[in-house]
Amino acid sequence: MIKQWVFVDVHFINYPDLSAPKVIPYPSMIRFLIVFFLVGNIAGAQKCEDGFVGPYPCNHVDLLAHIATEQLGGASTNEVWGWTDPLDGKEYVLLGMSTGVRFYDIEDPQSPIWLGTLPKHTTNSLWRTLRVANNYLFVGSEASNHGMQIFDLTRLRDIFNPPQNFTEDAHYSGFGKCHTLEVNAETGYVYACGTNTYSGGLHIVNIQDPLNPVIAGGYDVDGYTHEVQVVVYQGPDPDYIGRTVAFCYNGNNPASLTLVDVTDPSDATTISITNYPNGYYCHQGWITEDGNFLLMDDELDETSGPFDNTRTLIWNVSDLNQPVYLGDHLGPTAAVDHNQFIIGNLSYQSNYTAGLRILDITNIADLQLDEVAYFDHLPGSNAAIFQGEWMSYPFFESGVVPVSDMYQGLFLLEPNFVEVSTTEIVQCPLVDSLQFVVSLSQGFAGPFEVEFLGLPSGVYASYTIDGLSSPGNFTITLHGMTQVANTFVFEVSVIGSSHRYSRTIEVTFALTATYYSDVDSDGFGTSEISQIACSLPLGYASVAGDCDDNDNSVFSGAPGTGDGIDNNCNGSIEGSEINFCPDLDGNLQINTQDIIIFFGGYDCFGAQCPSDFNDDGIVNVSDLMILLADFGQYCWE
Repeated sequence: MIKQWVFVDVHFINYPDLSAPKVIPYPSMIRFLIVFFLVGNIAGAQKCEDGFVGPYPCNHVDLLAHIATEQLGGASTNEVWGWTDPLDGKEYVLLGMSTGVRFYDIEDPQSPIWLGTLPKHTTNSLWRTLRVANNYLFVGSEASNHGMQIFDLTRLRDIFNPPQNFTEDAHYSGFGKCHTLEVNAETGYVYACGTNTYSGGLHIVNIQDPLNPVIAGGYDVDGYTHEVQVVVYQGPDPDYIGRTVAFCYNGNNPASLTLVDVTDPSDATTISITNYPNGYYCHQGWITEDGNFLLMDDELDETSGPFDNTRTLIWNVSDLNQPVYLGDHLGPTAAVDHNQFIIGNLSYQSNYTAGLRILDITNIADLQLDEVAYFDHLPGSNAAIFQGEWMSYPFFESGVVPVSDMYQGLFLLEPNFVEVSTTEIVQCPLVDSLQFVVSLSQGFAGPFEVEFLGLPSGVYASYTIDGLSSPGNFTITLHGMTQVANTFVFEVSVIGSSHRYSRTIEVTFALTATYYSDVDSDGFGTSEISQIACSLPLGYASVAGDCDDNDNSVFSGAPGTGDGIDNNCNGSIEGSEINFCPDLDGNLQINTQDIIIFFGGYDCFGAQCPSDFNDDGIVNVSDLMILLADFGQYCWE
C-alpha cells in the first residue's frame, strides 16, 4: 500500500504519492457510504449461488464468516496472514489492524474465536505487515519507531478465557518503520522493506534464534524496495540453483524488477535490474512454482497510466540475469491491483474494490490468464480507488482463504471448484446402490484423486476418472447400501495437482411400506397381491380393502350403486347397494299407473313417503327423474 492519505467525509481514502492527489467525485463517495450501510455481518456459511452470496457478487467462492469493522473496535485492517500449529494442524488467522494484531482460532471457520490482541508497539498506523516463521510471528509497521515485534504463536494453544491482551516476546529495533516484511523460514532470515535504513532497500535480520534477532546485512543498490519474495532457488536457471534469491519490487525510482542474491546477507549482490514500459509503481509480485514466470502488480498504472482495467504484468524469469517482460493481462474490472500469491496453476489476486479474484495461469506462456473465481466484498463499485481488499492468505491446507477489507473487516472465504449433483439423498434401504455426479470447474488442475470420509462400514465407491480434466464431471456409485439403515453424512474430496476441494452429502433413508395391487385404479388394492417398497409402485395402492379389483365402484367405504353388489366390501348388500326398482303399484313393471301414484304423493315430506326414491326426505323432481329413467322396464331386468 502506497503512503499518503486524505480525508473524504468520514472515511480515510488512500492515494499514491502523486503531485496532485485525486479527489473522489461526490457521487462515488455517496455510493460507498450506501454500501457500508447496506452490508452488515453475515454469520455462518453461505454458498455462492446464482452469482451471489447475499449482497456480494461471487463465482465459485463461498462465504464462511464475516467479522465486521464494528466487531474490530472500528479499526481498519491491513495485512492478513496465517499460522498452522504443527502439533495438531489447527489453523489460526492473524489479522493486521491499525491498532495491532488480532488472533482468531478458525478450527470452525464458520464460528471463528477471537483469542486476543497484540497491541501496537508505538502508535496506530494504516500499515502493518505480518509474516510467520518457525511458530513465531514478526510484525512491522509504518508507525514511527515501531521496529519489529516478535510473538510466540504457541501461546495461542491454551487460551482459556479469550480474548486476552498479549505482550510481545521480543523486539528488534534495528530499524524504526518498515513497509513490508518477508521471511524465509528455511534459511532463518527476515527481509524488511521500506525501512529508514539502506535507502529503503532490504534490511536483513537473522532470526535463527527468534527471541534474539540480529542484523545480518542489507541491500541498497537500487534504492527503495516496496515488497519482496525470497526463495531458495530451484528454478530453471542453473547458475542459481540452491542460492537464496530475492525478487524485489522497487517502487517508482524508476519502477523496476530487481533480483538480488542474498545467500550471504552480509554480501547481497545484484543479479539484474529490469525496468518495464508504463511503469508507474512496481508494487508486488510472485513467481510460478516452476520458476519460469512471474506475475507483477503495478499499483498506479490503473490510476495514472493508460489502462482502464486491472493490469497484471507477465514476465519470463527463466534467466535471472535477463528477465523479460512479456506483456499484460487486463482484468474484467477497473479496480487497482494490490497483492497476489500463486499456488499451483492459480493466482489469488487482491484487487481493492473488486475483491478476491482467482486466475487460472495454466496458459501463462501464451500470455493467457483466465479468471475462474471471485468474491467481491465491496459491492456497488469496482472503481480504481484505494478501498476494499488489502490482502488474502490462500495457504491454509483446509482451503479457507481469509481476506482483509480495509473498512469492512475480515472475510473467511472458501473457493470451491467442485460441485455435486445433490447434497441430500433419500435412499431406499432395499436398493443396494446410489449415484451422484461430481462436476469440476475450470481452473481445477489434475491429475485427480478422490477420497471419502465418513462412509459406513460395508459401503464402498466406484468411479472412473481416467483422463478427466476440468471442466468435466464423473459419476460416483456407492455400493452396499442395503447394509445401512441409519442416516449418515459423508465427505467426498477431489484432490488435484495443487488443490483439494470437498463437498458434504447427507444420506437419509426412506421408510418402507406394503403396497397393494390396484388393477382398477380406484385407490384401493387387493391384499392378495402386495409388495414392500420405499415408494408407491406403478399399479399399486397404499391401502388395501378392495374385494373386487376389477370394478372401480367396489372398495372399502364405497357408496352403493343400487346394482345389488357389495360396493363397500362389508360382506353384505344393504341400503343403497340393493337393486332398487321404483314400482309403486306392485306389479313388478314401471308403467303409467306408477306415474299416477307418484304424482298423488308429490311434495310428500318426511320419512314415510313411498315415492322418495333418493331418501332425501321429500318427493320432488329428482325422484320423478329416477322413476322415468326406469319407465317401461321390469324389476327383474
